[in-house]
Amino acid sequence: MYRLLAIDLDGTLLTPRPEKIITSRAREALRRAAEVGIIIVIATGQNLAVLQHTCGDLPLNGPQIIENGAVIANIHGHIYYERPLPTEYILPTLKVLREQGFYRAYHTIHRVYVDRNTPRSEEWYRPPVPPAVQVENVEQLYPLSCIKVVGIGTEEVIRARRPMLEEMYAGKLYVTQSSFDLIEFLHPDVSKEKALRRIAADLGISAEEIAAFGDNHNDIGMLRFASLGVAMGHAHSEVKEAANYVTGSNAEDGVAAVIETMILPTVK
Repeated sequence: MYRLLAIDLDGTLLTPRPEKIITSRAREALRRAAEVGIIIVIATGQNLAVLQHTCGDLPLNGPQIIENGAVIANIHGHIYYERPLPTEYILPTLKVLREQGFYRAYHTIHRVYVDRNTPRSEEWYRPPVPPAVQVENVEQLYPLSCIKVVGIGTEEVIRARRPMLEEMYAGKLYVTQSSFDLIEFLHPDVSKEKALRRIAADLGISAEEIAAFGDNHNDIGMLRFASLGVAMGHAHSEVKEAANYVTGSNAEDGVAAVIETMILPTVK
C-alpha cells in the first residue's frame, strides 16, 4: 500500500504550456487519494509563491518540497527546512554562467531576479505570483541570501554543457536540469530526493510506501528512491531509464491515470 505520493509540477502534474493547469481529473484523483489517508507532497523546482498559487486548493496537509529541495515548507508558508547556496559559490557560479553564454537568475526566498532581456522570463510567473525582476547584472545582488543560481539557455546547450558543469562542481554544489532551458546550482546537501527522504523519515514512511512522479533530470533521484518511480510519457530518455513505470504525458493526465489504476487499488 502506498502512503505518500511525491509529484513534480511543471511537465508532470501541470498540463503543457501555455495553459499549465491541474485538470479536474487530476484534482479528483488527488482528492480520492487524500481521502483514504495518502499524503500528497508536491516536489517542485518552483518557489513558495508558485506552490501557493497553483496548489492552494489541493489536499496538501504536510511539508512540501520547493526550490528543488532547498526549501521544505507547508502550503501556508511555514518553513521547516531551508538551505541557501553557500555564499562563497554565488559570484563564481554567476561568472562561470556568464562566460558560458547563459543568462542568469538569482533566487531569494521571496523573489527571483534575472539579467535584463532574459528569454521567457516574463512568462515564468502569472499573477498573483510576483514576476521575475529584471536587473542589469544579477551579480550586483550579492551578498543577498541566495537559494539557488540558475542558468538559462537553449535545450541543446543545457544538455551539452550539463555534464561539464556537474564535473566542475562535483562535491561542491548540486547541479541539475529542471526544465528544457534551465540548469540550477544549489547547496550540495539538497535535492528533491534528499528532501523526500527527510519528509519520509519524519513521517515514519518507508521507500516501499512511496510513489514518485516526474519528467526531468531533477526528478531522477526521487524516482529511484521511491518504490514506484513514474516517468511521464514525454520525459527525456534518461528520466525514463531511472523509472520503473512510464505513464502517459502531462497532456494525457498521466499522473491521474497512475493514481486511478495503480495507487488507489492498493488501499485496503
